[in-house]
Amino acid sequence: MSLRANSQYAFTSALQPTKQAWQQAATSALAVSGLSVSLASPLLLVSLLGDGVSQREIAEKIGVHPGALVRTLDKAEQSELLERRSIPGNRRAQGIYLLPKGRQLAVKMEGAMEALRTRLLKGIPKDELDIAIRSLRTFEENARGFVDEERNKFK
Repeated sequence: MSLRANSQYAFTSALQPTKQAWQQAATSALAVSGLSVSLASPLLLVSLLGDGVSQREIAEKIGVHPGALVRTLDKAEQSELLERRSIPGNRRAQGIYLLPKGRQLAVKMEGAMEALRTRLLKGIPKDELDIAIRSLRTFEENARGFVDEERNKFK
């Protein structure tokens, strides 16, 4: 195996364990909220992206089908953390809005996540983080492009 192939293998082999370690750490950090990660994620995203963000956009950011998010949002509404409102001019689209209780929890969780990121990224210089971000985004873009090309072969 060439040096380049070794590096490519090391990069792709590191993705899954890294994702798993991050999810475990995030789950621990979010425990302060008393919410599951599946329930905390939409709250954090609405807080970050702003009230009125569409259910579809939240699903895309989380990486799930919009229909898979329905039950989670139902639970969040029942807990008075957020509410869905129809988007004017589009009867099918739903905007997500944080309620006071949800906003308060989101602020608490954002603090916990900021502390976690600071701890886990300690010792990694900003320029290296910037390179890692660009590399991961390019990899994601290339992977999505590959999948699209493969799907189009069978149309």
